[in-house]
Amino acid sequence: MSDDNVTRRMGKLLRGGAALLHKACPQCNTPLLRLPNGTLYCAKCDQTVLEKPVGVAAAEKPASGDDVLSRLSTALLACLDALCRMLPEQPQLQDIRTFAGIAKDLVDSLRAIRDLRS
Repeated sequence: MSDDNVTRRMGKLLRGGAALLHKACPQCNTPLLRLPNGTLYCAKCDQTVLEKPVGVAAAEKPASGDDVLSRLSTALLACLDALCRMLPEQPQLQDIRTFAGIAKDLVDSLRAIRDLRS
């Protein structure tokens, strides 16, 4: 599926009440959406994604703080990138304001991560 089609699908889902998450699809690394019914969805793969259970399995090594912050930064940047790709398709002023608010929250989160690292 082309990036334009993925972006259109994501925009339609966001307008329908889905939430853009700072989690990426394990298959294609596209930011995931939480649909109004609570399921995780990848617009590029066009499929639901199962959430990994909370907690650490016995065989898994706990991640370091730097690893977690790095993954979080990557996911936030992916969300910001997806948001930027959707913005040109939003001609309504209210939609632009909504997208600007989301972008501000993402940038603020990235700044907070930067501050934690320094």
